[in-house]
Amino acid sequence: TTGRRCRFYDFCFDESQEPDDSILFLTTSGHKLDLYEEGIQRIKDIKIDTIEGFRLQYSQYMASLYGRFLDLGAIIPWISKIQYPVSYLDFEWDTFALPPYKNMKPFDVLCFQYSLHVENKDGQLSHHDFFSTGDCRKKFIESLIDNVPKEGTILVYNMEGAEKLRLKQLAFQFPEYKEELESIWNRMMDLSKPFELGIFYDNKMRGHYSLKNLLPVFSDDISYSNLEIQNGMNAVFAYRTYDQATMQQKQFISGEIRRYCAMDTYAEYIVYHGLLKTIKEETCQTL
Repeated sequence: TTGRRCRFYDFCFDESQEPDDSILFLTTSGHKLDLYEEGIQRIKDIKIDTIEGFRLQYSQYMASLYGRFLDLGAIIPWISKIQYPVSYLDFEWDTFALPPYKNMKPFDVLCFQYSLHVENKDGQLSHHDFFSTGDCRKKFIESLIDNVPKEGTILVYNMEGAEKLRLKQLAFQFPEYKEELESIWNRMMDLSKPFELGIFYDNKMRGHYSLKNLLPVFSDDISYSNLEIQNGMNAVFAYRTYDQATMQQKQFISGEIRRYCAMDTYAEYIVYHGLLKTIKEETCQTL
């Protein structure tokens, strides 16, 4: 499973019938297979000295006991930093081994799509997006600068190696936009951190904390399953076929890429408000 999971993994190792708190879902564990073969099924049944003691493992253990875990002492200071209007941002991009355009280096990426949901303090939600092909970098930058609010927090999922890095690369390629792009990445907060660090864990996550794994935790109605494009690799493949497509096909491809990317930012909105709701519930229980 290192890197990209083998496409036959689910066939060879069917985990669908395992409980949500199965020992097989214990993250960063070097002993889980041995424990499983010994007959230990659930995380709560393990001996403490058989785990490595990582923070996320602790949250999984507590969730196995009680259904979910939330570290109020850690999440409240993190949430308090978020200011309105709240922007939810996501990019899609392709990677080029041979740089096709000026100021690009080998294996640089080209952003061809963004989705942006903006939530005002009164709860009103608006959506903006961008999609294009060819050397669309300047158009991408200018559209993003026009649509991202000049104040407030920008929530991005797993931003350091993705959206934030993309903006820094664009600022290098187009230094005339550096100040405006820097003002965007300086207001970014990584929505993945509460889940990556074990501040929040629900057994329904089954050892994963991608947006697709989190969405069912906070919503029964919203799902990626109804989309034609259901992951980033599908979006890149569709983007690569766009220029050779017929006009009718182009309308379909651009529409589906936009729907997928919009789902990512709407999922960020759902997850953030799910956190707020959980904090409220946990706070009421402790009073």
